[in-house]
Amino acid sequence: MLYSLLRPILFTLPPETAHELTLSVARLSPILGRLSGSCPSDRLAIQVGSCQWKSPIGLAAGLDKNAEALPFFAEQGFGSLECGTITLRPQLGNPRPRLFRYPKEQSLRNAMGFPNEGLIHIAPRLGGFEATLPVGANIGKNKDSNPEESIEEMSIMMATLADDVDYFVINVSSPNTPGLRALQERSYLSELFQELQSVSKKDLYLKIAPDLDEKKIIELTALATEYKITGLIATNTTIMPERGVGGVSGVLLKERARKVRKLILDQKSPLEIIGVGGITNFQDVKDFWMDGGKAVQLYTAYVYQGPELLRELNREMIHFLDQNKLKNLTDFFKLDLKERQKCLQPLPKPESI
Repeated sequence: MLYSLLRPILFTLPPETAHELTLSVARLSPILGRLSGSCPSDRLAIQVGSCQWKSPIGLAAGLDKNAEALPFFAEQGFGSLECGTITLRPQLGNPRPRLFRYPKEQSLRNAMGFPNEGLIHIAPRLGGFEATLPVGANIGKNKDSNPEESIEEMSIMMATLADDVDYFVINVSSPNTPGLRALQERSYLSELFQELQSVSKKDLYLKIAPDLDEKKIIELTALATEYKITGLIATNTTIMPERGVGGVSGVLLKERARKVRKLILDQKSPLEIIGVGGITNFQDVKDFWMDGGKAVQLYTAYVYQGPELLRELNREMIHFLDQNKLKNLTDFFKLDLKERQKCLQPLPKPESI
């Protein structure tokens, strides 16, 4: 209710100004997170990799790049939190304006370029955060680093944060750093996976772009499986040149992201697949479950709908369990896919008298 009143005011401000203002309030008044948020029922807890998520709905990277408002977001009702993208050295990112709204389509376009305060400032916040839910660190290379240097940078970040986060995400799929997406190649990723796995045994994910062709998506899925990383996060933002530079998220990404996720899931690999991109309501969550997925992340939909989205998702997931006479979501995901799909089918409408 509170966010629905504040949003029209926030949306009169430039998007990045509104974002910074919201984060400042969240950082200074974490108790507002509890007052506006909701606590997921224990029935919604699930295992994702080696982590126990409080619910299948996580916070995606990008909203809290500098891990400055984690106590606030931990009270909102998310099942997990992901901060970043973090780079080794502080980075200003691209010139402003670099964040744009499409309210009618509940979408955003960002051309941020990994602006963040760097490892030296972010690490103490992660170290000092007493987490009650899994926290992930999304890591990437500095803009001016070459591929060889980038492997060393991410290795240093992982070693530094290994005791303070529960999982890591490699971000080589943002469209906002020149040449970054070119690193989605076997030669580079093989070396990177080997290096990072030698540094820490924490869960490791690769975040992929939605603009890859099917052959490349299958290749990356096979590579991730070969190196036994924990999983893939699908997907990052999409390039829509007609909208301008940067990556588009939200409803405009929905169809493309779901297609990529389904293609990955159809490979029947043992990887964890975390769905992000265009998740705006419970039907989107159910669509992902129908395709064989489990956990998702939110960003753009949370910007547009606020904490009420989490409350609604939590209510609908409990209702789903009750309808299907299931004790909890863990029991649901223990079912084979065909049985899960039966549970997800719409209930027949009662015949008219």
